[in-house]
Amino acid sequence: MSVDRKRIEEMVRAALVAELGGEGAAARELDSGGALLIAPDRGVNLGTAQDPAAMKAMLAATPARVAVGRTGSRYRTNTMLRFRADHAAAKDAVMSEVDPELLKRLGIFEVMTQAPDKRVFLARPDLGRVLSDAARGTILAQCQKAPQLQVIYGDGLSAAALNQHLETFHGALMRELAARAIRVGTPFFVRHSRVKVMDEIARELDAEAALFTCGERPGLGFADSMSAYYIYKPPAGASDADREVVSNINPRGLDPVRAAATVADSCVRILRAKKSGVVL
Repeated sequence: MSVDRKRIEEMVRAALVAELGGEGAAARELDSGGALLIAPDRGVNLGTAQDPAAMKAMLAATPARVAVGRTGSRYRTNTMLRFRADHAAAKDAVMSEVDPELLKRLGIFEVMTQAPDKRVFLARPDLGRVLSDAARGTILAQCQKAPQLQVIYGDGLSAAALNQHLETFHGALMRELAARAIRVGTPFFVRHSRVKVMDEIARELDAEAALFTCGERPGLGFADSMSAYYIYKPPAGASDADREVVSNINPRGLDPVRAAATVADSCVRILRAKKSGVVL
């Protein structure tokens, strides 16, 4: 994640949405007031490259911290400032919560795992893999039974990713699944959840396959990526080898609209093959 004017405006806009709601935020104009921003560091702290074309190609191929240079044994000031800003964004993403108003707008109901809050969720990953008793009752009462594909959303390790991209992704995903004539169960959201909770949900609802989309663990590049995991008839002892994933879903990686089509095609494939994971 480069800390440039566009990124700062995105962060300010997200804060306004959280505070004022979508309509209130849209009515506010952003004015950076000529604020001092962190200067670029990739490829500009090194002087003249020995092979300028190779340097340009390398920088275009990755957003990673390459070609940032140093002064003595230390990074330069702009590189250190970018590192600290990206680290702060990653921590904010981990501690963030999915906006209930977003779920309400999408018509998606919410349940919880056995992790009662974010701090317990982070300290006890096992609790994020198991539904609460109340959640089981709600799911059985409100969800269609025995769907071909059960669509589930979870916060994972970046609720910020869902706050930014879920609306676009969910709308596109429902269209793509309908176009492929997949019989989809009632979508819902699981707060404080880890990937493996999808297995229990699939068994509870007798779903043929399950799709679980959540926020990816933030790195020091992007803090708003989602991943979509899918599995066919997960048994009680299902492991990560039994599931597959489409990752890096964000506008700078795999755009959410394109990702929805990719995920839908993948679900068609596992439903047709009646298996998923490394066996394919």
